[in-house]
Amino acid sequence: MIRLHVWQQNLNTSLTAQHSLLNGPITNKWDVIALQEPHINHMKNTISSPYFHAIYPTTHFSSPKTTSHAVTLISKSLNTNSWQQIPFPSPDVVVTQFLGPFGQCTVFNIYNNCT
Repeated sequence: MIRLHVWQQNLNTSLTAQHSLLNGPITNKWDVIALQEPHINHMKNTISSPYFHAIYPTTHFSSPKTTSHAVTLISKSLNTNSWQQIPFPSPDVVVTQFLGPFGQCTVFNIYNNCT
């Protein structure tokens, strides 16, 4: 059986929390890390790990005045031909679709500010 291990966490834009998460043992156990409110630096980038691809919302680079509130990290151990980002017009959503012998699985990383 093929399993996709997904971890979700709201970091409240904390650089310390993000470093703690990415430098802990979690990076070895999860295929996908769905972050809400990640730390975004002045260059509009987040920090990641050399073991993950950072996937930003599709509006991240086309809308420079908008802050992204969701970032998905995908393990580099997963074949890049087995997943793709699906465009979605929001700085608060990252949609990734995984394909394999199991069929397809779509993961939605959604930040909801509850207002």
